[in-house]
Amino acid sequence: MSALRDLLEEAYEAFNAHDAARLRPLFHDEATWPNTLDDCGDPVGKEAVLAYFARIFATIIPNIQLIDVVEETADSLTTDAQYSVETREGHIWTDTRARLVYHFRDGLLVGQTILDGF
Repeated sequence: MSALRDLLEEAYEAFNAHDAARLRPLFHDEATWPNTLDDCGDPVGKEAVLAYFARIFATIIPNIQLIDVVEETADSLTTDAQYSVETREGHIWTDTRARLVYHFRDGLLVGQTILDGF
């Protein structure tokens, strides 16, 4: 297993646990992330990405499971993942599969591209 895949799996575990402190060291300072929660624009910079995740954790209950990971390049992984998301009231908001590309710089997460599923 590659170091990038290990890092990505650690990020998924921390995200599913809603643990921003565990996510912090996994992200590059220049990270950007697609905003799938609202229309406030994509967060740019590590602190903005972590603040975005905090908004997610306060708003919904995500549970994301990796199905498949393909090492595309030395600094990217393509994944298939199952997204099960509930509202704070316990109602299913979405249960869908997504294909995503994760980008890395200096061994840290620097971005995500959504290919399909959202």
